Amino acid sequence: MKKLIYVLLALSLSTAPLTALAEEKTTDLQSDTDGWWDKQPREDKMLYTGLSAAAVIGVWGLLEWDYGSAGWYWANEQWFQEDTKYGGADKFGHFWFTYAAADGLTALYSSWGYERDRANIYAVMTSWTVQMVMEGMDATSETQGFSWEDMVMNTLGALSSVVFERNPKLDDLIDLKVEYVLNETPEGIFDDYSNQFYSINLKLDGFDSLKNTWLRYVEFQGGYFSRGYNEDDQLKKRALYAGVTLNFSRILYEQGWDKTGKALEYLQVPYSVPKVSHYL
Repeated sequence: MKKLIYVLLALSLSTAPLTALAEEKTTDLQSDTDGWWDKQPREDKMLYTGLSAAAVIGVWGLLEWDYGSAGWYWANEQWFQEDTKYGGADKFGHFWFTYAAADGLTALYSSWGYERDRANIYAVMTSWTVQMVMEGMDATSETQGFSWEDMVMNTLGALSSVVFERNPKLDDLIDLKVEYVLNETPEGIFDDYSNQFYSINLKLDGFDSLKNTWLRYVEFQGGYFSRGYNEDDQLKKRALYAGVTLNFSRILYEQGWDKTGKALEYLQVPYSVPKVSHYL
């Protein structure tokens, strides 16, 4: 994934009401004191949101990723092999970001009055399209290139948002998260895959029989990480891991911290997971 993943996620989490659906707003209910943005039709807001994300990516790419330095460059990034650029961790980055951005935009579009399922479809289309535009711009860079592997993971991430949205019970049981911990000298936080963990979490509070027990605060986690890919380090390694952690979202929900609790369904608290690793 590229350097803007955290920027875009932060924007979606900070602007989207990630708790319950907002009441549908109609033109008749708008106040004369509403700003320009509040007066825009929701279709225009959705268009502006996608265009703004693509524009920011384009400007950043011109400054940092050599956009325009090649005609059309096809990158053969492969998947999770040891000799890939990030040991495959970037592929999970693409998956996770497309999924998390789609979920955040679903809440945002719902607050504009879209019915929840339709909001999710539009959000998934926005998230996937922005990723597609980014990949297309990457193709004009000799240091990046268009990667079909990235687009496959983007697509799987987008589809995951649809699956979880339409299966609330599954969403109660499973979280997909990223954790950032400082193990190595950062290459730059937005491309710093050698300090990240990508995980799938099983939440025990998703089981009806455990909702009223202390086990509702427990999560089991399995995931993937790569290390040694910063600064051409020769000690490259990839690993699967298992761990156990607290369900921080459940703790915060019970204290009324709904938005922070929702954010922690996507972001793992750093250094909060004792892990057992198996190196590949």
